[in-house]
Amino acid sequence: MTDPIPSAGETTIIGLPAITIPVTSTGDRPLTQEDLDTIARLSEGTALLISTRGAVSGSRYLLDEDEVTVGRDSRADILLDDSTVSRAHAVFRRSNGEFTVIDSGSLNGTYVNRQRVDQARLKNGDEIMIGKFRLVFFTKSAVIV
Repeated sequence: MTDPIPSAGETTIIGLPAITIPVTSTGDRPLTQEDLDTIARLSEGTALLISTRGAVSGSRYLLDEDEVTVGRDSRADILLDDSTVSRAHAVFRRSNGEFTVIDSGSLNGTYVNRQRVDQARLKNGDEIMIGKFRLVFFTKSAVIV
């Protein structure tokens, strides 16, 4: 049997204060005040996608046209350069003031709130997953001013 190691006689405890961080519904990248200000300034009939995960985390994409393409192809309106994204992955479509996301036959699929979809109507706070990227959808009505 071995003898216990003698104690130094002193202990040090370091306490760290609790940190409160606002989170999105996904818990990934929190929304900043600048994000909220940008959402509040959106024009009617437009929407904003905010990236919460992936190499472009924090990036914002304005949906201000009737059709916005997403993919790995350099001609895509929203370029997500990663092998998990198809060249022509999905399309965001605006019709009668509402937005839908439509999968373009991608290999890895398009997900809304973690459910694989061929097409889905979007509402504030919806999380769209394209490859390894996560984008959260917002219109002006998401922020009460």
